[in-house]
Amino acid sequence: MRQLSAVTVHDLPGPRALPLVGNLPQMLRGGTPHRVLQRWCDRYGPTFRVTFPAGPAVVTADPLIVDTVLRDRPDRFRRGARVTRIIDEAGVHGVFTAEGDEWRRLRRMATRSLNASYVRAYFTTLSRVNQRLEGRWSAAAAGGERIDVLDVMMRYTLDVTVGLTMGHDLNSLEHLDDGLQRRLPGIFPEIGRRLNAPLPYWRLFRMPRDRRLDAIVAELDELVRDRFEHARRRMATGAQPENFLEALVGPVGDEPSFTHEELFGNVLTMMLAGEDTTSSTAAWAIHYLAHDPDAQRRVRAEVDEVVGAGTVGDPETVRRLTYTEAVVLEAMRLRPVAPQLAVEPLQGTLVEGDGLSVAVQAGTPIIALTGYGARDETVFPNPGEFRPQRWLDGSVADRTHAPRFLPFGSGPRFCPGRNLAILEATLIAATTCRDFDIAPDTSAGPVGERAAFTVFPTNLRVTLARRPSDGAS
Repeated sequence: MRQLSAVTVHDLPGPRALPLVGNLPQMLRGGTPHRVLQRWCDRYGPTFRVTFPAGPAVVTADPLIVDTVLRDRPDRFRRGARVTRIIDEAGVHGVFTAEGDEWRRLRRMATRSLNASYVRAYFTTLSRVNQRLEGRWSAAAAGGERIDVLDVMMRYTLDVTVGLTMGHDLNSLEHLDDGLQRRLPGIFPEIGRRLNAPLPYWRLFRMPRDRRLDAIVAELDELVRDRFEHARRRMATGAQPENFLEALVGPVGDEPSFTHEELFGNVLTMMLAGEDTTSSTAAWAIHYLAHDPDAQRRVRAEVDEVVGAGTVGDPETVRRLTYTEAVVLEAMRLRPVAPQLAVEPLQGTLVEGDGLSVAVQAGTPIIALTGYGARDETVFPNPGEFRPQRWLDGSVADRTHAPRFLPFGSGPRFCPGRNLAILEATLIAATTCRDFDIAPDTSAGPVGERAAFTVFPTNLRVTLARRPSDGAS
């Protein structure tokens, strides 16, 4: 049996902390705290210490520790209490922040609505949104538009998630006015700002930005109430459910009926998570394709072979686009939208890594760098290169061993929306490359990234040119 060196959190190496504020200013400088943590990981090793105003925290990229904290949720570890409280205060309490028996109940709700049979049933919604994307791209190509890719992707994914959850056709891809599609994306950045605030002032008084957040959540609550009543009336006629709310009008199995608060929290969680993360992944996929004409040609050839002149009619056809999906996976590896996860032990515990055992008191934050392993060159040779083929030719080492690539987490709280997210992003990449040549545009400045609650691209613009009708490329 291997002997581990047991240490306390205070024994761990780490950057020097400032009085009162700890390492928070260093982390927030530049707007990319995840990159700061990754650089410190390079410097101090896979497990180190940082200090927040409330006290020390463990940061780890050790695969064994990361695997432990993800695998042993929710019984041994929970999401960080600070994260949970701030999200709940914003009115977004759902499966993302729930713990224990409540989480198990809400998880069954989310899993039911996102299983393969329901996604297949909802595919008409996805197809409708995808046809509108084709129209949006055609207009942009004809007008020589410099396209804000993230904005379009956020509209696309919002239309999909609102359609799947509530059966409501928001159609933000075609309606460019100042509607819900412009206000909803402000929720996660505001939550992220509160997470990084030294003091929780919003518990004492509301600034204009806090009142705007309250108004957005209230608007969404009213929309969910209206759509649920619509779902109740429709299901009373004996119809088959066509969206998430309709599937939950009555009890699920032996479960009691869901309360409005449970429904609203989960609907809002699904809308925000589906819109925020998938849109960034799809935007990055288009970015890398814009810089790789050969990859564009390969996607186009695959779509021509698998789909032909018709339209994609079901999820199974999308899953046959294996190279296109590899483009999405590679974009997720290079630009993870959720590169870290904060948890804390419910009781004092030892977390064991590679030659190191750390004694962690109950409530001490543990930040798992779930995106760090994607840079491991022993698993991903030439990790800084965009190489979709690595997912198809066996060059990626055994990914089922200690975790290295965890875009959707792992363990019991593995993201239930994984299949839908990959399906959406793959379909977006296929649709874009099928009819258009993509070129990068840096007129707004160099492409970068910023972290709010998740990490998103900045200044990501492209131009499109319609593919010749004879199929030449």
